[in-house]
Amino acid sequence: MNRMIMLFGIALCSLVFFVNADMVAKIATFEGTVQVMKKGAADWKNARPGMPLEVGDQVYTQAESFAEIRYAIGTVLRMDEKTKVTLESSSEKTVKSKSAIGTVWVNMRKLVSTGKEFEVSTPTAVAAIRGTVYNMSTAADSASDVSVYEGKVAVGPSDDLKKKLEQEKKKAAARTEKPVEVPGPEEIPGPYEVSLEQWRTIVAGQKIVVRNDGKFAQEKFDAKAAAKIAFVKKNLALDVELMKENAK
Repeated sequence: MNRMIMLFGIALCSLVFFVNADMVAKIATFEGTVQVMKKGAADWKNARPGMPLEVGDQVYTQAESFAEIRYAIGTVLRMDEKTKVTLESSSEKTVKSKSAIGTVWVNMRKLVSTGKEFEVSTPTAVAAIRGTVYNMSTAADSASDVSVYEGKVAVGPSDDLKKKLEQEKKKAAARTEKPVEVPGPEEIPGPYEVSLEQWRTIVAGQKIVVRNDGKFAQEKFDAKAAAKIAFVKKNLALDVELMKENAK
């Protein structure tokens, strides 16, 4: 199972000026082949530096590609290769994006108080932060792995997962009305607990893995070892540059 990593820490980045009222974010930089599908469009277009992004737009990074998106509220979201992100909504309180597949690193400026919360969801989990940093990935089977490096993050079930769990409850209730053959015991790898149905707070040095059946496991992880992962290592270095940029 591909891992979904989530990194959190203090982040500083330079102010970005957004003149378009509908502009939620923009593509700051990218490497390789990055494509954008505008809301209502049927085709993907090649991205360009400074390209404005609005609610409903999708961004996809091809193999061996990378992209950095800067949001108007001060959040930086970086995408690893083969990653798709959709800008879902932007309100007075919350800005939401969705990662359907791949890995993202989210860095939210702590020193700029916007009063807004930033959320990234996957098919199985939602991560909500205010003034911190995280990296998030979605596996092909929709499983999620969230690892916190600094600060804390609230992780809860996605809307898709909640609907799936509710449907399974209804099916289970229906089965009790008539005798059915009970399947044999299924081996579950790792310390997976009951389904993730409520929000949980994950702090630095911890990670949570949410499977596509809703089962989850929360445990400690080796941050130093994880920092050797190419995408993680690259973002740690870029965050240092953001701090220097902000200090100018």
